Amino acid sequence: MLDEYKKKRNFKASPEPNGNNNLNKESFTAIGDACISIEDNDPSKSRPRFVIQKHEATRLHYDFRLESIKENVLLSWAIPKGPSLDPSIKRLAIQTEDHPVDYLSFEGVIPEGNYGAGTVIVWDIGEYSLEKNALTKYPTKEHRGEIPEVLDVSELEKKYGKITFVLYGQKLKGKFSLVKTRTKNQWLLIKLEDDFALCSNNSDKNGVKDITESRPESVLTGKTNMDLLHYKSSKTLEKDVKAENSNLKYSAEITNNPNTLDTLGDHNLDAINLSPANQSFKQMCFEGIKPMLSSLTDKPFNNKDWIFEIKWDGVRAITLVDRLTKTCTIKSRRGDTITQRYPELENTLKSALREDMFKDFVILDGEIVILDNEGYPDFQNHQKRMNIDSRKSIEILSELYPAVYYVFDILYLDNNNLMQLPFAERRKILVDLIKKENSKIRISDFVEEFGIDVFETVRRMNLEGIIGKHRNSKYHSDIRSRDWLKIKNIKTQDCIVIGYTRGEGNRKNYFGSLLLAAAIDDTLNYTRTNTNNNNANSNTNINKLRFIGHTGSGFSFESLSIIHKRLRELEIPYCPVDSIPYLNRETVWVRPMTVLEVKFNNWTNNMIMRAPIFLRIREDKPPHQCVIENSSLTSSPKIADKIKKDEDDDSDLKITNYENGNNHLTAIDQQFSNLKKEFWSATEYRPAITKGDLIEYYDKISEHLLPYLRDRPISLSRYPDGIYGKAFYQKDWKNEKPCYVRTVKVYSESNSDEINYIVCNNKETLLWLVNLGCIEIHPWNSRVNDYNQCNKMDVIETEECGLNYPDFIVFDLDPYINIDNENESKEPAYSLTAFRATVEVALGLKGIFDELNIKSYVKTSGKTGLHIFLPVVNLYTYKQTREFARVISQILNKRNPGKITTEWKTTDRKGKVFFDYNQNSIGKTLASIFSTRPVEDATVSVPLKWEELVDIIPTDFIMMTVPDLYKRKINPWKDISSHRQNLEEILERISDFKV
Repeated sequence: MLDEYKKKRNFKASPEPNGNNNLNKESFTAIGDACISIEDNDPSKSRPRFVIQKHEATRLHYDFRLESIKENVLLSWAIPKGPSLDPSIKRLAIQTEDHPVDYLSFEGVIPEGNYGAGTVIVWDIGEYSLEKNALTKYPTKEHRGEIPEVLDVSELEKKYGKITFVLYGQKLKGKFSLVKTRTKNQWLLIKLEDDFALCSNNSDKNGVKDITESRPESVLTGKTNMDLLHYKSSKTLEKDVKAENSNLKYSAEITNNPNTLDTLGDHNLDAINLSPANQSFKQMCFEGIKPMLSSLTDKPFNNKDWIFEIKWDGVRAITLVDRLTKTCTIKSRRGDTITQRYPELENTLKSALREDMFKDFVILDGEIVILDNEGYPDFQNHQKRMNIDSRKSIEILSELYPAVYYVFDILYLDNNNLMQLPFAERRKILVDLIKKENSKIRISDFVEEFGIDVFETVRRMNLEGIIGKHRNSKYHSDIRSRDWLKIKNIKTQDCIVIGYTRGEGNRKNYFGSLLLAAAIDDTLNYTRTNTNNNNANSNTNINKLRFIGHTGSGFSFESLSIIHKRLRELEIPYCPVDSIPYLNRETVWVRPMTVLEVKFNNWTNNMIMRAPIFLRIREDKPPHQCVIENSSLTSSPKIADKIKKDEDDDSDLKITNYENGNNHLTAIDQQFSNLKKEFWSATEYRPAITKGDLIEYYDKISEHLLPYLRDRPISLSRYPDGIYGKAFYQKDWKNEKPCYVRTVKVYSESNSDEINYIVCNNKETLLWLVNLGCIEIHPWNSRVNDYNQCNKMDVIETEECGLNYPDFIVFDLDPYINIDNENESKEPAYSLTAFRATVEVALGLKGIFDELNIKSYVKTSGKTGLHIFLPVVNLYTYKQTREFARVISQILNKRNPGKITTEWKTTDRKGKVFFDYNQNSIGKTLASIFSTRPVEDATVSVPLKWEELVDIIPTDFIMMTVPDLYKRKINPWKDISSHRQNLEEILERISDFKV
């Protein structure tokens, strides 16, 4: 069974298990405490195991493995996009060779030159049970006895091509199915409807839409694949990692509501492995850890499952104490080594820990704080120590402003990873470890259950706030967790400076105010490699930054001088964020590297800070951790374990520049020109439509339209004098543009040059385009993956660029039914008879798609025709999708002889519906969903349900009525991106298709 597995691997070079299968049930202790109620589930039965390993090799994918007890192997599938909790999403799963059972706990680095080279983490692990009713589609209780008993997963895999099972994992729980397709080795992984499905009534309890994004870490070690890149890859090292997890045993049972954690009873030190680790292992562990972060909540609470600490106003520090080498290393939140700046801590830490509790090393987490004469945190004096490298200065400052290290967590004890222990267990170990007789290394005090009282005390003392930690929380490195919550005494926000205005008066040599931004979430991944980038648009993550306000208050002349000098060195000629809703005066833009903390009154509805006041520079915080902290997003009514995320993952944070009321343009009309210019003349049925009316339409419909434009180049169809004036088509934008408008340079083979396309990623850009006279919006059917990788001839068609890999196969149907002579215009005038002929052809096309089990979407063109879209996985080139569309046209033509034509010459189309499959070409565009059209009736291209085609006419959907209509009507295209289809599977079905 394992011959293929062993044949592909060199076990002298790769740390992977060699297939001896020595991992037994007793050593398998990684299963989470998943308790789910599933019909016919008997938890007393011994269940087989599963693992999902996140494997970053040539391409990132997830390896899903089910244990076959009968065959003593792991049946394995590679899932390119990982599992989904949404039953409407079917994920491709490619069956691979069987793996040994030892592979259940494998985590590490497969060296270059070996099969599958890359990093592997255990993303989820647990047990599973097979569903007895897996072989029937609609089982009933009276027929269950007739269903053959399935004893092992290998029987289902071989005989039936369908496996239905229940997962009892730490991340994945509930029912799933693996269904085999007609393509060899290709299956579909599908989440079934139950209490753990994303879209059920009790679903998505953590408010997470894509669990692979929200939970990227290993369930065994808390590490990510990126963490492992820094680790030495060797067989010895991998054995150490396994030993680290298999030797660690602990009890998850915690007594109810004790007065202090010390009363929980002695932890079992005999169960901790105290053997020394090799030097590379301890360094690997230390370098891989980044602080776990807390989420903001709005008010304190009481809860017996929570522990409350003071939120120390200092510098977060991870510390490695190495007993064997008699050294101590301290690193900051940014990952910089700062040991040399705190010599008083370095010396004390070596003697502050009980030597009988460890033989080799300890890794701690805590906060370095400078206290004033009354024992209160004094961050202002702390700043004087933060950037000093002179040994003499450090010695003097350590005497003037001595530091205290408040320790609140322990992460490693010798070669044992404690991060998977409950927080209360870690604190018990920590309390015993720290000697009580020193003043510089202290345990951070805590109170259990009574968070409201603790907060009131902290508020009266004018301290920063408190931190609440769930007793059973694990430590997740570099994750902003809702198991840790911070409640602030005053509202503060860490901000990134993106620009400044020139100073006047006594500030003429400095700056007047600073423009501030923050990351919408933790996924910015801003690194120092970006700092030399001369093009804001080339940073693919920069649109995760969002403008949040100006500040000009709170600065001393010392801070003015320090900040201004730093900003002068970071000046750039462009705006580093997508959107600035307003500017006070001329602005100098800077690279987003400088982090400040401000206090403010509240957030406006547009997520702008009210009256922000500068507090201090934050040298200890990297820019990507400056996330928008809005307590309304993390309120704590029944405490925070089940907080709902209130934003759609597929949409940007909504920004509006308009006042409430009927006139949407009151706050911005000065940014636009000629709002009263007629773009459509008055008719018998309506008044004239102005440019202002057009802008208002796109403002109202923007939330429906923008998801279909994001990261897609736009071809501009401009009518600066309305539909009756001179019009022109524009692709290349060479003029100046506002800072919020993004562009992408695309190499054009026909022009042998670059074309600078506009990309419409926000409402501000959309309305700016309309102000230019763009009545129609024409996006590409493919998206930019990397803005740096599209401007060269040899990369335009690569996956790195992305533009040669469409998301849709499109069919453009235009009727040429009523052409009377050869001089008719290329595009015929509107005719209801012609439209009905187009509908008839479209419904015939829909019939073919239904027979082939293809999901399709239809919209009006806004003129005489229809557009049909097939969402596909963007793994296929335009050449491939165009060939597919051509095959479909041939099938349709055979079924509808004489009704359609693919002739390119206009006069040859007379009396037929033109079926245009050539739109499936790079750079070709159709009018977007919800785009207005430059015709007399001011019609709009709108999405429809297929069954609506029978009754509608295109003039039902006009600019004046569509926004209100789609407020009441569900957008039939809302889920189009979640139904991307595999073209290879469709082609296989076509090969058996009878015309």
